[in-house]
Amino acid sequence: MKNKLNYKIADQSVEIHTDYLGNIDRLLPGFVHFNDSSDDKEPLIQLFREFESDESELFSADDESKVIHTFDLEEDFCKFRKKGGKYYFSITTRGGDASMEFAMEIGSPKVSCRLIPDSENGRVNLPNPFHLKFSLWMVLGFTGIPRKFSALHSSVIIYNNSAVLFLGESGTGKSTHTKLWLQHIAGSKLLNDDSPILSVDGEKASVHGSPWSGKGQKYVNERYPVRAVVRIKQHSSNELQKLNTLESFGALYPSFPPAFLKDNYFEGHICEIISKVISTTPVYNLHCLPNREAAFLVKEAFYK
Repeated sequence: MKNKLNYKIADQSVEIHTDYLGNIDRLLPGFVHFNDSSDDKEPLIQLFREFESDESELFSADDESKVIHTFDLEEDFCKFRKKGGKYYFSITTRGGDASMEFAMEIGSPKVSCRLIPDSENGRVNLPNPFHLKFSLWMVLGFTGIPRKFSALHSSVIIYNNSAVLFLGESGTGKSTHTKLWLQHIAGSKLLNDDSPILSVDGEKASVHGSPWSGKGQKYVNERYPVRAVVRIKQHSSNELQKLNTLESFGALYPSFPPAFLKDNYFEGHICEIISKVISTTPVYNLHCLPNREAAFLVKEAFYK
């Protein structure tokens, strides 16, 4: 099929083959900033509809499959499972209606998907348009993690042409802290507020903007070297502590996509990514208040 949308994400080519170009494009807010006119011969992802890819196992009974991880997505339900040599990611509504499912195979860029077409109106129906965007985030993890790059739950500040990655559980103040940089530290800017892409090339760690940025909706198609990684914890005072190797590993590990940490194959590759990052990049704990002094404490430690 000739109709396709091309994107470049984290320097990797992503192709979506579809009869519904306009409809799919509208279902992917933020992706417009990652449009790519080139035609890569070796894309990271080639996404095909089920009837176009002859994938008969989608939405089939999964009695023989191994469920790796299940979780809620807003009010809906996600399942990541494995059957034979293939992996499947599906989303269903709370009422049990199928929304979409993706079939993936390690080592292959070809990803089969099943959506619900509305043939009369020439577009795709989705119970929730957010499902497609989140599913592509999962697909990027599946194809990217073995190649040593992955999404990371982080808010990223750029300063002096390098990046500081702020990690932490939801609600610990990552976004609050990066806003303090933007308000009080001239020359700083936000790369991504929720899900940047972390990559390692040799021993060099880089961070990329992505089409997934949470409520901040900061979609920047740029790449920067990682200056430092900081895990934030709320506290009654401001204190920055450098971590040793084991502590650094523990600081990064929970910020990777949980579904892939539940599978031995992907967890092994994530551990390799972490090991390479912490071998060249300092990792810190920041116990802090939500004030400008906390932002300057970090800035002065890394940019003297």
